[in-house]
Amino acid sequence: MNYNGIKKVIAGSLAGATMLSIAACTPISLKPEWSYKEGDNQKAIGEYIFALYNAYNKAKNFAKDAKGYKENESFLDLTIKDDDGKEAKASDWIKEQADLMMREALYIDKEIADRKATVDEAAYLETAKQDWELGYMYSTYSQYGYATTPEKDILEPYGVSVESYCDLQYVISSKQSKLFEMKYAKGGTEEVTDDQLKKFFDDEYTYYSYFTVPLYENVTDEDNNSENKAYDDKKQKKLTKLAEGYANAVNSGKTIESQCSAYLKYTKSDAKAADTIVTNCERFDKDKLSSSTLGEDVAKDFIDVKQGEAKVITIGKDDSKTIYVIQKLDPKDAEKEYLTKDESTRASVLTAMKGDEFTKFLQEQGKNLKCEVNESVINQYKPDMFWTDPEETTTTTAAADSEESEE
Repeated sequence: MNYNGIKKVIAGSLAGATMLSIAACTPISLKPEWSYKEGDNQKAIGEYIFALYNAYNKAKNFAKDAKGYKENESFLDLTIKDDDGKEAKASDWIKEQADLMMREALYIDKEIADRKATVDEAAYLETAKQDWELGYMYSTYSQYGYATTPEKDILEPYGVSVESYCDLQYVISSKQSKLFEMKYAKGGTEEVTDDQLKKFFDDEYTYYSYFTVPLYENVTDEDNNSENKAYDDKKQKKLTKLAEGYANAVNSGKTIESQCSAYLKYTKSDAKAADTIVTNCERFDKDKLSSSTLGEDVAKDFIDVKQGEAKVITIGKDDSKTIYVIQKLDPKDAEKEYLTKDESTRASVLTAMKGDEFTKFLQEQGKNLKCEVNESVINQYKPDMFWTDPEETTTTTAAADSEESEE
């Protein structure tokens, strides 16, 4: 099973997200050094640097909401607040998080070994090597025309090797998912039963169906250029009245499928309601509605709708104005599809149910783990190694350009 959504020790590739300027004073050891050690298990210094780098990027995002933040000035002395509500000086938070990442990684290694479980480390190394040479998720992003920066270009100048990148980015994450499964999945030490999962699903998830009524049309000009054009006020009012009628009909006992069919008939469309209606099930987070598949504007007006009720929600403006005719359904009707039909969807719900608990468990175990820390080595690496003054970067670039022009 793939337990996507668990808060990973290294969550995604923050390395691939941002290309930082390389500070000239970055201390790079010419011999392999270990950073953290538990028993015979040693973590290379490169892994600590990668953990520090990831913590730096997370802190940078939190700093944007901090008092006194300025885009072109270092945020390391600012007080930031993380997702858990903890406040700390940014530089201190970064070091604490890197320390915790390393301790959690050692704990995960130990647990997987003690349970005699394995992951395919060789396969992950192949994936990591592709990231290293081409960029994180290169094959996916390239299909959509996006360029990716090779992880090698970003991380190697700081002293991170492909092996260190692979261990934290892939191997530890895979072991973490394996440990989660061995703890909460069927047959696990703290197995979540089907009845427990169903109750969580019914209480926490929202099941809904909707179809949209655009208040604009797509037109093509003489040069064959396509664009959206808003309907005139009269037609917009007509479509809005129809949409309200569809919602009222659903609230009076009609099905949303029948009302979608009525709308398609009105527009003289050959499409079928079954192919037009979107049905989905998700867990809303009132504090993070921007992550909803409905989009934040629809989700914030829909979240408090009563089960069974249909509502008209209008979003956008001008040539993007759209009406949603949406109904909140009974999540019990989605249990079969989301909990028993597909193991991956069941795993997703299980992650939603136990993910936060598991994250806190790992943090506690990591904090309490007895391990050796090579402080004389890791203390050479500080958060400010990732910061470069934009003015220095601009000056350096300008000087380089000047030299090239003289040549």
